[in-house]
Amino acid sequence: MTQDRHPERPTQFTPLQRFLSSRLVLGMGMFLSKHIPPFIGYGVADIISGLINLLKPDVYWIVYANLRQVVGSEVGEKALHRLVRQVFHNNARNDYDLWHTVSRGPEAMRTAVHVPPEAWANIEQAQARGKGALIVGTHTGNFDLGILALAAHGQEIQVLGLAAPPAAGFNLMDQMRECTGARLTPISTQALREALRRLRTGGIVVTGVDRPVGDEEATIEFFGRPALLPTGHVRLALKTDAAILVAAQYRDPQRGNTVHISPPLEMIRTGARDEDLRVNLRRVTGWLEKSIRTWPEQWAMFVPVWPGERSD
Repeated sequence: MTQDRHPERPTQFTPLQRFLSSRLVLGMGMFLSKHIPPFIGYGVADIISGLINLLKPDVYWIVYANLRQVVGSEVGEKALHRLVRQVFHNNARNDYDLWHTVSRGPEAMRTAVHVPPEAWANIEQAQARGKGALIVGTHTGNFDLGILALAAHGQEIQVLGLAAPPAAGFNLMDQMRECTGARLTPISTQALREALRRLRTGGIVVTGVDRPVGDEEATIEFFGRPALLPTGHVRLALKTDAAILVAAQYRDPQRGNTVHISPPLEMIRTGARDEDLRVNLRRVTGWLEKSIRTWPEQWAMFVPVWPGERSD
């Protein structure tokens, strides 16, 4: 998800990604996940991810290149390929979990995601300022389920989503998100105005900020290299004086799906607009990097984050 000043260019999916994200395939997956038990759902997910890991299509090498930048040259080839395989394994199971859980209603969503007391405390601390909270996240773990769990807990949130979904199946995903109580607003001038109003009245806006944006220049340092990341979340916070909280969803071996939320980051004011943007972006990306480094095998980023990234 993104929320910048200009509509983004459509993401270029690989042929396999377009197929798996088609309305037919996603619709079938959502329907079957609603009706089949976990042992079958996970089995199907493992077969799909196993085939991807065996055949190594283009999307495999996109994930490989992204993770290489994250883990650095000190991680060997064998270990890196193991991380990539785990990404596809985890993501396939997460899709089943998401669709199966949502079909069972709000109570299932609330119990499926562990939100630690410190995460709630950080949200409450941000809201206590009375100036709004902008929760920005990574695409780690079952990130969609984490967002929907917050809505199921009674949080009124606006989710800033993709302006130009890269495949038809994304519309089905958006419909599912809206049915759970989250207010989904694809990026537009109207959506940004609504977000500004919501933040200025103490509300919550949620968006992902580790996904590349096509109309931005690669000027944001991310894991030591300029990346094509969005900047609109910091612009919104600077305009509204909202606090930013950085969220990361991950699968904990003991507690299952868990949400980590940073303490509120109040915007630093230097007196220079460009410097304000640069300083605060770096603070946010520092938290993003920490989360992704902690759970690299759970970072479901299937598009190139850095210009020219692809390795095979």
